[in-house]
Amino acid sequence: MIMQKLLLPFGLALGLLAGTAHATGAPAAFKAGINYIPVVPAQPTSVPPGQIQVVEFFWYGCARCFALQPYLEAWDKNKPANVVLKRVPAALNPQWDIAARAYYTARQLGIPAQANDAIYQALQIKHMNLATAADYENFFTSRFGVTAQQFETVWNSLEVDARISQAKVLAQRYGITDVPTLAVNGKWLTGAGYHLSNAQIMAAVNWLVQQEQTALTGGAQ
Repeated sequence: MIMQKLLLPFGLALGLLAGTAHATGAPAAFKAGINYIPVVPAQPTSVPPGQIQVVEFFWYGCARCFALQPYLEAWDKNKPANVVLKRVPAALNPQWDIAARAYYTARQLGIPAQANDAIYQALQIKHMNLATAADYENFFTSRFGVTAQQFETVWNSLEVDARISQAKVLAQRYGITDVPTLAVNGKWLTGAGYHLSNAQIMAAVNWLVQQEQTALTGGAQ
């Protein structure tokens, strides 16, 4: 996994931060309007009743998104069973579209996790040039056992086109202007632009999820 050596310290940091937030009711740790903001209006989620959705808006070319990945992955492995993580490539401008297409192509080919790590590593560590469809075709065929025909069919598919369009609409509805940003259950935004370290971002997500869990149970413990 990405920057695997960071996972252990994160687990400890997240536990400490989550414990502090729970003990204090979180106002001292996470401040409304600074560390998180409400989504106005709240947005519908794509999960069944009783589940809580966390959406990560990201871009492969973003160093802060890359730095958040080990923390997000550790959180994902330990999140409550009724919490669902959804990753959305934020195509906020035409230059970001190709990275979004790469993400959805990998999903359609059934290699999202493998490709996610490899693309981040290629761009952020190896500083490879992945700027065109040809660049990504060479990348996918040389690393993932994908044929050129398979890649081109999916890359140019209506399904991938539709998913990119949906991602753009979702980012607009949430008012996303920066990444990484995480949306909790259609109601709250937090992330790198909210005066938080990477460990604190995921602790804030945890706390916001706890608020949604409480709302689901009507305040019952």
